[in-house]
Order: sequence, then C-alpha cells, then structure tokens
Amino acid sequence: MYLHEPTYDPDELFSANYHIHTNLSRCGRRDMTLYAAVKAAQAAGLKEIAITDHIHPFETPKLARNRRVLLPQREEMETNVKIFLGAELSAHGEKKYTLQYANFPLEYRLYAHNHYHMRGWEQPEDRSPSGYKEHCKRVLYNMIASGKPDCFAHPFIDRYIVREFEEDYGFTTGCITNLWTDNELGDLMTAAKEKQIAWELNTTVFRTYTDFMRRYFHIGKEVGVCFNVGSDAHSADKVDHSFYKDFFIHNIL
Repeated sequence: MYLHEPTYDPDELFSANYHIHTNLSRCGRRDMTLYAAVKAAQAAGLKEIAITDHIHPFETPKLARNRRVLLPQREEMETNVKIFLGAELSAHGEKKYTLQYANFPLEYRLYAHNHYHMRGWEQPEDRSPSGYKEHCKRVLYNMIASGKPDCFAHPFIDRYIVREFEEDYGFTTGCITNLWTDNELGDLMTAAKEKQIAWELNTTVFRTYTDFMRRYFHIGKEVGVCFNVGSDAHSADKVDHSFYKDFFIHNIL
C-alpha cells in the first residue's frame, strides 16, 4: 500500500524519510532512540518518517519486542511529524520472506531483497554477476506476486553482494546493477505498480550509483510508480537528507 500519492517533485519527495533505524537495530547507534529520530526530523522540517528496524531472516520475534518499545513512546510524544512504525524485512530467497505466513500489524513493510552478505540468505547456484541478477529478478517477482511489501529497500543495488564476494569472485561495484536492462526495470516496476508497491530512492547510493539511479528514476517516472525517499539513517544526524535533495536535483532529476 502506498504511503502517499506518486509524485516526482523533489520538494514533496524529500518532505519525508521512510527508512530510519533506531538502536533496536544492531547496526543503529546506541543513542538513536525514537525520540532522537523525531527530534532530528522536526529540525529538518520533515512531515513524515518511517521507523524501519532490521528484521533479518529468522528474527521475527523481534517484531513484537520492537512494537512494545516503540508504540508507547510514540503515543507519549507531542510532534507534528507523522510516524509510521514499520520494519526493514527480508526477502531472503525465492518465495522465502519474513512474515511469509503471519500477518503482523506493521504500518510499513520495507523489504530488502539483496542482503546476500547476511547469514541465512539464499545464494544462487550460478555465482556470476548475471546469476545474481537473475536470482534477484525471481525474488522480486515472487515478492510482488505475494503483495506483502509496501516498498522495496535499495532495489537492484549490488553493494552488499560486492562487499561479500569481491575477493572470492572478483566482483566490482556495478557489475550486477548495471546488467539490468531498461525493459527489465520497466516490467518489474509495472508489475509492482499494479500491487501498489513503491520503490525506494535510497540516498546512500546516489553518489556511487548515480548513472543507474538516474535511469531507474526516469524509467519509474515513465511507468508512473510511487517512489519513497529513505536515507537509511542509523544515527540522528542522518535523518536530515537535505544534502541529498540538492544532489538529486542536479545529478539524477
């Protein structure tokens, strides 16, 4: 389900940050509480944020713990920032994903399909760049068919695969990402649009994957998809993504 109507106006896109981790994620800074995230969002003039702490494969019990912690904190807070309590979930293989059978009450389901560096993540039989791309494609189509995601986190980006396998397989940044054709991207985006599944503009990859992000954005705009901007913040100083807005306008838009 879309959190907002599709828009391609930078002012509207960057008025929200839909990818924020608190200290409930192992990678979140210790002082990154919900209060710290909201305070930073208010200072940045954001209208909406989504809390998306990691739920990796087989970590489903953490969802209930996170909700017990965050829900009362949100209820106690006085703020004009709209707060969605969600999670960054895992599509960790073909027809394998967090909440495959459960219907846990999350307000935002952000699914990562490319955390191949994580324990328990399914690896393709073909460990070549094209093998990983084809595996990603099958995972994405299966997730779209399931209707489970509200949005895909950092889609098509190969940095996690490269980080894990550059020494053993000689992978380099972009060796998988750049294999995606315009038609493949357009077909996936069209299929997701029919299910009201959004695609993330993850600001952490703007600089490294600028050419791809420009192509990805313009294909999505042509298809008419919904984009959600997220800074993948793990600390309060990363909640404000205004710097990336300028970069987006001058290098991607």
